[in-house]
Amino acid sequence: MKKVIPGKIKTQLRLDGYYNVLNKYGTQHDSTEYYQWASGSAVSDTELADLYAGNGLFSTVIDAPADDATKNGIDLGIKDKDLQKQIDNHLQTIRYQSKFAKALRWARLFGGAAVVMLVDDGRLLQDPLNWRDVHGVEELLVYGRNEMYPLWVNGYENNPDDEDYRRGGTGIPEYYQVNSVYGNYVVHSSRCLVFHNSDIPESSTMANLYRTWGIPEYLRIREELRNASIGPGYSIRLLERLSMVTYKMKNLAGVLSTADGEDTVLQRMEMLDLARNLLNMVIIDADGEDVGVQSLSVAGVKDILDNACAMLSAVSHIPQTRLFGRSPAGENATGESDLENYKEFVGGLQNGDLRDNTRTLVELILRGMVWNREVKEIPEYTVTYKSAWSPSDDEKAAQDQAAAAAQLTRAQTAGTYVTNGIVEAEEVRRAMVRDEQFDPENILTEADIHQDWGLGGADTQQEAADSQQQNATDASGLVTDEGDCGYVAGFVVQDGKILCGRRSDGQGWCGPGGHIEPKETPGVAFRREAKEEFGIDVGNITYLGNCKGKPEEILPVQIYRVNDYAGIPVCDQEEMFTATWFTPEQILAQEVPGGLVFDPFRRSVEEYLEQLGLTLDDFDPSKHKRDEDGKFSSMGNTTSKDESGKENSSKDLNDSQSHAKINSNAVSAKGANAFKVKGFPNKQKLNNHWQNGRTHAAEYAPDGITTKEQYEKRAVQLLESPCGNGIKGYKTKDGLICRYDSKKNDFAKGSPEKGVRTMFKPDDGEEYYRRRLEAEGIENDE
Repeated sequence: MKKVIPGKIKTQLRLDGYYNVLNKYGTQHDSTEYYQWASGSAVSDTELADLYAGNGLFSTVIDAPADDATKNGIDLGIKDKDLQKQIDNHLQTIRYQSKFAKALRWARLFGGAAVVMLVDDGRLLQDPLNWRDVHGVEELLVYGRNEMYPLWVNGYENNPDDEDYRRGGTGIPEYYQVNSVYGNYVVHSSRCLVFHNSDIPESSTMANLYRTWGIPEYLRIREELRNASIGPGYSIRLLERLSMVTYKMKNLAGVLSTADGEDTVLQRMEMLDLARNLLNMVIIDADGEDVGVQSLSVAGVKDILDNACAMLSAVSHIPQTRLFGRSPAGENATGESDLENYKEFVGGLQNGDLRDNTRTLVELILRGMVWNREVKEIPEYTVTYKSAWSPSDDEKAAQDQAAAAAQLTRAQTAGTYVTNGIVEAEEVRRAMVRDEQFDPENILTEADIHQDWGLGGADTQQEAADSQQQNATDASGLVTDEGDCGYVAGFVVQDGKILCGRRSDGQGWCGPGGHIEPKETPGVAFRREAKEEFGIDVGNITYLGNCKGKPEEILPVQIYRVNDYAGIPVCDQEEMFTATWFTPEQILAQEVPGGLVFDPFRRSVEEYLEQLGLTLDDFDPSKHKRDEDGKFSSMGNTTSKDESGKENSSKDLNDSQSHAKINSNAVSAKGANAFKVKGFPNKQKLNNHWQNGRTHAAEYAPDGITTKEQYEKRAVQLLESPCGNGIKGYKTKDGLICRYDSKKNDFAKGSPEKGVRTMFKPDDGEEYYRRRLEAEGIENDE
């Protein structure tokens, strides 16, 4: 016997954690600790179909997300209501909404599904879809994964020169074998809209079975579905056992020990039951006999059932309000957060295969409408699936408030840009006409950053002036510049500065002015020009005199001073750009952006300086040469007054004109061209061509061009390419480059100075190019 010493602590053996040999806690037989998950057995397609048909809860799990994702249809963002109605009629004819909902159901049930499109394109089902000759979509056929089998004939294609070459088709079968009770056939994958129920890892034991598709939804929820399905049934049986009748009989043990004891007891119980059934009462012996009912506690059963429902809701992503028609149990549980999560889940379905396949279907329908002359061209559109839920009053108010705040921010930004002279007010107005949700950042383009101050188009303006002069000479025999009464110009002076704008013909900065039209007085002509070019309403004016215009102009320019006007000067962005106030010193020294002032305007400033009430403060005349009359001429540092001054003045003007022609002539109709702006003028225009408009994304998907950056790069490459090797092209009188790639059916147009205007695949191919060439083309560089 071990002796215990008082005051000494007894040594004990302790284990980290609870350890109990009787109930196996903490041992290797503890199921809560030594648990390993094992995949369930595979389920046949027949079992899945029977389960869907026979289990209402499982069918709700399959159907609810598919129905909610498609029930309110799509919004194409087309403002023309008549055109929108035409497209809706075509979609309703082929019952696209019910067909796509069915495809989503079968994808969730079997792991994948496909919609076979019967497209009228002049080819057979086993041939690649001919996007260039689509006459319409006749019908949609929906099949589950169990009815379609991939045929890996050419899983990885290797012939890029083929017009039907499938870029981006790695891992996608070329054909599908359809085995249905309604017929068997082979169809090319380009005619199929495939729906996947998410992806499955290649290392999964079920990867080979569900390759190219997805995993059936049942395999993810089978444990939770079983618990939620059998729980109520077990609860009913449990309640039957929890209520127990007890019968007390005097000397029961002694009676059972006799030979007839068992029969005696049974007879007594039968009599009690008979009396209870007939008279709803129990007859017992007053001496030592008793009948009672004993009830057991049902605590915890409800919690187990609620947890089973909650687990099924969690793994299926469907809230209990949608799945069971009741709110979740628990303190302060409303189900609102579950519903928000479900909305996001349904939104994910809408933004996945559903939206992509819908975009393909809509594009085919629009191509058919163009071919049938229902519309002239494919309109600008976007594919957006409508929400299945209507926003509450509070949500609507919050959305309106957010939209108003965003609009206010855009307006403030645009106002700041206008105030600082970064953009013109007219540009903002035009942007708002195009789109109420305009982005001020997209008003200023890269073309403005790389602006050459208009010199690129001078030759076109000069050719037009020469043509008008020749026409006037032929018509009247009188040589005038515009075939009319001459020219007017004037000065708008404010705080010692003169209003100027940059001419679109590249000849520099000047004030308002232009030619006098027939039956106009000079004063009326000047007021009209000021309104057209600067947007101001001129009041009282004073005639100052005449001034010589450009060297080739015969009639003089009549000069006016504006005494008052109304409005804020804003250039029209056609004849004039960038309204700015310059001092006389800046104008005479040509210290202006681009370093060039329109020569007649500069000379008129010097001549009428005193009559304008202006003086020169910081102008050094020694740094600027004069002509033979002692007037300041073009820029230079010589003060020669001989004939060379006049020649140099004319030479400077001619040099500026020739420089403009060089820039224009650099645009080659057939040769290579270098683009200063390597892409579209701004992101908004690129987005409009790629995804917000005609959806060129769908056109170029067969070419492997899957991003807007690839699309933009392809357009620049084509426009910069010389003609030859299948590429044809021309230039326009406005200096635009046009190229057509006959091999790929790509038509592009753009300006080397301002970037890409468009690139698309014309439906009638080379015929479209020939029509454009005949209408606007110049094929030589002379």
